[in-house]
Amino acid sequence: MSRFALLLGAALVSSSLAAPAEAFADDVEVFARVVVDATPLRSGAGPGFRRIGIATRGETFPVRRRATQGYWFQIERPDGTLAWVLGDAVYTHEVGEVEGARRWRVFAPPPLADAKMEISAMFGALGGGGFMAVRPTLVLDAYFGIEVNGAASVNRAGNLLLIGGGGVVNVFPMWPVVPFLVVGGGAAFSDPNADTFLLEQGTTGMLYAGGGLRFGFRKRLVLRLEVRTYVFFEADSYVSQEEYSGGISVFF
Repeated sequence: MSRFALLLGAALVSSSLAAPAEAFADDVEVFARVVVDATPLRSGAGPGFRRIGIATRGETFPVRRRATQGYWFQIERPDGTLAWVLGDAVYTHEVGEVEGARRWRVFAPPPLADAKMEISAMFGALGGGGFMAVRPTLVLDAYFGIEVNGAASVNRAGNLLLIGGGGVVNVFPMWPVVPFLVVGGGAAFSDPNADTFLLEQGTTGMLYAGGGLRFGFRKRLVLRLEVRTYVFFEADSYVSQEEYSGGISVFF
């Protein structure tokens, strides 16, 4: 009986000593801080994998795991996506949860710095009619892009097709909410059903200008709101209409 009591007491003591270590492990997260001027982020644990971004000195990322072969760490980027970084380019350290290491973020900057292409699908109103547009944009860098603007507006008085292109300027592209400005031109193709339609039947030139906001979320989900003014030129006059639209953007 006394032997059983000793064994039970030893088990209780050992479990009480082990408990703090398990709690500490649960409250600790490993971070990797970049200690070189710049290092590529890759889609896999090795130099042969595709480069999907660049990390610069001082940037810090949560570490999700270490590669089973080679000195590579899988890190989580601010937009919630994962990438691999070479261990020689970072310094790893632990931060306790009590110090605020684990922050449940909702917003993240749109991936303008890494992307080559943005495709936006927009829906809204142009004048008194329904409106939809598809806007592929070549991302030259985080601040500038060249877009193709293909849009259509339909109402009871007639249909309008817009084809054009122009420039995009991104203001504060590293923010979770990115303001942007657009300006461009092209052609409008009108097919009226009534005398009260905006334009006569046929093709006319157009210019447009406007701006909007991108709202970036984790996992590269980006919502986009826009306002644009279109000016349509006819033989002896011009008319203008405003676009109010919202939609989503996908980056490649």
